[in-house]
Amino acid sequence: MTSHTLSSLLRQSARLVVLGAAVVSVAACASSGKKSGGGLFSSNSNAGYQIRAFEEKTLENGLRILYIPDNSLPYVSYSMLVRTGSAADPVGQEGLSSLVAELLNKGTSKRSATQIADELGRMGAEFDASSSYDYSVVTASGLSPQAEPLLNNVMEIVMSPAFPEAEFKRAVAQAQSQIARLVDNPDAYADLAFASYLYGEHPYGRPTIGTAKSVAGLKKRNVIQAYLRTYRPNNAILAVVGQFTPELREKIEKGFGAWEKRDLPEVKKNADPKVEGVGIRVVNYPSMVQSQIRMGSLGIERKDPRFLALRLGNTVLGGAFASRLNDRLRKDLGLTYGINSGFDARAERGPFLVETFTKNGSVGQAVSESLKVLEKFKLEGATSEEIDRTKGYLKGIFPAAIETPEKLALNLLLLRHYGIPDSYLTNYLRDIDALSRSEVNKAMAEAIDTKNIRILVYSKAADVVPQLEPIAAPGKVEVLEALKK
Repeated sequence: MTSHTLSSLLRQSARLVVLGAAVVSVAACASSGKKSGGGLFSSNSNAGYQIRAFEEKTLENGLRILYIPDNSLPYVSYSMLVRTGSAADPVGQEGLSSLVAELLNKGTSKRSATQIADELGRMGAEFDASSSYDYSVVTASGLSPQAEPLLNNVMEIVMSPAFPEAEFKRAVAQAQSQIARLVDNPDAYADLAFASYLYGEHPYGRPTIGTAKSVAGLKKRNVIQAYLRTYRPNNAILAVVGQFTPELREKIEKGFGAWEKRDLPEVKKNADPKVEGVGIRVVNYPSMVQSQIRMGSLGIERKDPRFLALRLGNTVLGGAFASRLNDRLRKDLGLTYGINSGFDARAERGPFLVETFTKNGSVGQAVSESLKVLEKFKLEGATSEEIDRTKGYLKGIFPAAIETPEKLALNLLLLRHYGIPDSYLTNYLRDIDALSRSEVNKAMAEAIDTKNIRILVYSKAADVVPQLEPIAAPGKVEVLEALKK
């Protein structure tokens, strides 16, 4: 890959945001009936966890709807997950799904973007749409007295967007500006550089917002075609949360019931990228005085049966502040203010990633010490004390992940998207308790691969390459330019 190609690939948006990223989700980062009972959290993990009541219905056109009542506050929210994301963008049209989401509320067959914005503003409502690798999400929320007019807006925006030419050109220009600025955001730029390095031509290696070249080449017809392919009722799940009446439910089902379904494109699984040996790449940005470090390998699919064991094991390794990686590199050696690791489980094998930062002069030590921690954990695993402590931690933070109806809705949407039963939530506490030390350590030993790993450093190459050559072997550190010359 040339430095020109790398520059094009990496000038893209910041890291993935899912359903308004401040929300904690155990469904996506952590195992149904038509109707579920409600109840309070029980400290007895053997009793399981009873999630609040909700109902689920599938319309004739294939749209699945979850109704989650909440009378604690006078509000209502609509969250729709469309089961197609940027991984489905055609080669050369990277950024297409993001552009579709950006343009949804920028004009319909009835109203302009300004008219839509004015009406949402008068209602005090919020609207957002975004696209990630595996799916796209549309959300709207407001006060319950505005539930029906807000619903009318959501249906109009989702079912009849017009994609006006002027708005299309404006969105393209904004995306290009964001892409151009990304190089000056070291944290996000390093994330994307690592994804490109690890995945190559696999869709997970391509930028969700696109490249300067791909976005410039997009046409309005591409946006319309992508919308028609993916924003279909039989490719979507809707969650309605808050205060709503039977009459509103009837309007929801009648309105969205008129949405025309279509045959969906066949989803073909991509071949896993080949990750062989220890590879080190430095993306050179001469003005950098602090280096961003990313290292990792292929991880797991969300449906992997080892998911929960790996979540527990990784929490010991680097998934919490009190972790092996943070204790060694931050507390013992003072090389960084923070380091973390995680399995980003997706529809296909997401990355296992270790990420940190350090001053340029300590990059080699930070990388080698991180590798040592990984290798030791792979060989010896977590102790019984660490397992017990981490079980308590994971069980303690679990209620916060579904404490509000909207957080529960997020989890339920993601579980359905990835084909995971609701018992993942109801049995979560007892399943955590049931994990044995040997089970966790076996899963981590299988999933951590220090022999086939990619290491990405975003820094001043002259400062860091000599430190990395003893790890990769002389002449084996690949150097690419962050900026097009």
